[in-house]
Amino acid sequence: MEATKDLIHGFLVGASEDAAVYNKKRKNEYIVEIEQKSKEWLEFVQEAVLRFFGKNIKIRKTSKGFYRLTIYSKDFFTEIKKHRENSSWILNESDEFQTGFLQGFYDAEGSIKKSRNHITSSSNRKDLIDVAEELLKKFNIRTGKQWKDKNNVITLPFYGKDNMIKFSRIVDFRHPEKRERLARHLEKYHLQNPYNGVVAGKSSLPALFLEN
Repeated sequence: MEATKDLIHGFLVGASEDAAVYNKKRKNEYIVEIEQKSKEWLEFVQEAVLRFFGKNIKIRKTSKGFYRLTIYSKDFFTEIKKHRENSSWILNESDEFQTGFLQGFYDAEGSIKKSRNHITSSSNRKDLIDVAEELLKKFNIRTGKQWKDKNNVITLPFYGKDNMIKFSRIVDFRHPEKRERLARHLEKYHLQNPYNGVVAGKSSLPALFLEN
């Protein structure tokens, strides 16, 4: 199934949790910049930008060995700045936008933990974690209790095989390392991710961006 514009838009908003957002006033440039170790994942973001904004932007390698993608867009800059002030607006968006948002957010801020079969997402913004919790519940993924560490980073977990299977079917990771790690985890239950066909040691990206 081809990705819709709402799905791609939501993905970009979620993926922006990995971004620096700034304005070069002298040049009148509004910038959202994402830096990652995984070039493969940035290529997903690159394609999303092409599909949503119609902009073909380059991925550059930094002197520290990371990969960087720079989006020049005043509208997107403004949206992300408002998003970082309060994310509750996402709860009023379409189901496709919300699914895309979870995909991008978990790619950026999600982790798979082998202990106790759980997946977590983390942020220092309570409103953002609350939104993620509401969306997971909407998709019948039962979450655990939020907790805050000494650095005021809030973590939202969900536990168990059934919840992990639901996550893989409805959301899943597009980040290749996380995607394969979840596939390996599901394989021990003799399961295969039902939409992307990934099994341990045979990770492959879908032919179409965000294809389910």
